[in-house]
Amino acid sequence: MSGTLAMAESIQPDSTVPSESQAITQIVSDGLASQVMTDGLDFVPPMPYGSVCPQWYDLAMQYFSPAEWNTIDFLLNRESRCNVLAYNPKDTNGKPSYSLFQINAFWCKPNKHYEQGFLQEHGVLTTCEELFEPETQFRAARAIYVEGLVRHGMGWRSWGSYPETR
Repeated sequence: MSGTLAMAESIQPDSTVPSESQAITQIVSDGLASQVMTDGLDFVPPMPYGSVCPQWYDLAMQYFSPAEWNTIDFLLNRESRCNVLAYNPKDTNGKPSYSLFQINAFWCKPNKHYEQGFLQEHGVLTTCEELFEPETQFRAARAIYVEGLVRHGMGWRSWGSYPETR
């Protein structure tokens, strides 16, 4: 045998490297926020190319499905230019709006519909100023989104008639 052929035949396969037949494959269903894999880890699909607010993708996936990302990305850019410290002291109803989603004080102040405030009654926060915390902002957006689904069949209703306003 020649030197190269003899050397190739003498190499034993490494048992720590899985062969093609041992490889684990994963199928990801559209519309799932995460899928528990055989190793117990959660899987989050990669962020779509061209996102305007990519810094908020991982946090958004904790509260919304990947199918909602394009809408969330659009809203974060339209409402706050992706700035967690965005503040509008006087929105169209005369009340302030806070942070990424520009959540209006209607949702976090006492009013005729919610004695303590909607977000307080749902255990999301205790004061409107907590909306400047990114995780609280996404929890609040999720609560408002679900309220829109339950009451009106449209989760993003509180942010306008999206996607029609695009």
